[in-house]
Amino acid sequence: MMSEVLMNRIKNIFGTGLATRVETGIVQLKLATGILNDRIKRVHNYGFMSRPLPGAKGYTLFIGGDTSRGIAVCIEDERHQMELAPGDVAMLDDKGNLIHFHSGGIKVITKQTFDLTASKDVNISCKNATIDATKTTINSETEINGNTTINGNANITGICAVGGLAAIGGGAVPATGGMTMTGGDITADGISFKYHFHIETGEQTGWAQ
Repeated sequence: MMSEVLMNRIKNIFGTGLATRVETGIVQLKLATGILNDRIKRVHNYGFMSRPLPGAKGYTLFIGGDTSRGIAVCIEDERHQMELAPGDVAMLDDKGNLIHFHSGGIKVITKQTFDLTASKDVNISCKNATIDATKTTINSETEINGNTTINGNANITGICAVGGLAAIGGGAVPATGGMTMTGGDITADGISFKYHFHIETGEQTGWAQ
């Protein structure tokens, strides 16, 4: 009789079952033996946590073969998996969110909103960066250290200050308000604004200064 009890304990050390209710720290499993156990502890690897869906498969360890003291060491869900190439790593869920580490780099996919928050700086170093969006909004002071090409219209509602002002091609440049220039000159069709000849008076401006 004692040996039979011992053998049953040994057989019960490892088990499997289907999750019927899942919380972050506790899972209820319907074991392969038909027993429903709602006191199985979830264990997580440090730095990574998950909350599987009902219907996922749990692999359990029962301390001393006692099915009332169970630990779910692994829970998998074949309904939400993907085929991986050798060496690949992926994190994914049932909502279509995916982080895929593969031979070509890292792919991040989300069906909803991607939020990135940093208390300090965000530094990005890459060869080329491309943003495809319906609209891009930057709510901060912006500094561009390099040449800038705008293949479209630019609407500026505030002051635009530049070291040198030039307009090439296109039509007239409309301006509302005033324009102040210090230490420079404006030339239109070869005629200087500061140094030119008035036909109606026969007077020259600027050269006498």
